[in-house]
Amino acid sequence: MKFQGDFYQIGVVVRDIDAGIEHYSRLLGLGPFWRLDTDYEGRYRDWRGRFANRNAFTRWGNVYLEMIEPVIGEGNAREWLETRGEGIFHLGYAVDDLGQRPGGVECVFESWGATMPNGDAAVIHLDTVAQLGYFVELSDRALVRKLNARIDQHMAEAVA
Repeated sequence: MKFQGDFYQIGVVVRDIDAGIEHYSRLLGLGPFWRLDTDYEGRYRDWRGRFANRNAFTRWGNVYLEMIEPVIGEGNAREWLETRGEGIFHLGYAVDDLGQRPGGVECVFESWGATMPNGDAAVIHLDTVAQLGYFVELSDRALVRKLNARIDQHMAEAVA
């Protein structure tokens, strides 16, 4: 079965969101950034509980950058930061089918902050680190459209 998804996001984990924004702005000229703090229930591997993150989003050419500072929870962003340091830890794909498991990889992260009509998570991460060097994030296409529209609106207002 061929993987069906549209690449739309680079996910970066940082120790400090404000320092990360300043760094990516100065080094790569990215921004303005839209800040959104999240607080939701979810699962990472066998751990279930509350996640809270400080997030910042901006457009990076034809894709979007999501910067994450983990605050609460035992998720893959925190684990990545503690074991590998700051940097890219996921690539995001807008999909119509979150049930895809290319190569039989397992779903290791589910965010229940946004759910599908059937109650399933609308954002998941697949355990592709051994095969690809990063997690693959699958996000519901409709959710991606809404998120990207908010990022674009903020950017347009910030430069107007």
